[in-house]
Amino acid sequence: MDLEIATLQAKDDDAAGLINAMRNGGGSDALLSAPGCRSVKVLPGVENPGTVAFLVEWDSAEAHAAAKSSPGFAKFIEIASPWFGGGGSMQHFSLD
Repeated sequence: MDLEIATLQAKDDDAAGLINAMRNGGGSDALLSAPGCRSVKVLPGVENPGTVAFLVEWDSAEAHAAAKSSPGFAKFIEIASPWFGGGGSMQHFSLD
């Protein structure tokens, strides 16, 4: 398993809106429906409150790449992308 760690700047620093879209608006459920996705956590930044961390467990980094063409991933993007601001980073780490 691989852990994706992504940090994103929320549009207009509205981290609460992005987190709400993920937790209560169906974004996390949509992402979880993508093949190879095992868990999703979204966390607000402390030092930078407009930043959101995504911790997503995937079967593998390759599974994450393949999932990007799935309906579940497309739905996640539809739900969450209105809150995506500029900038951010993403990297995978092995959980094995």
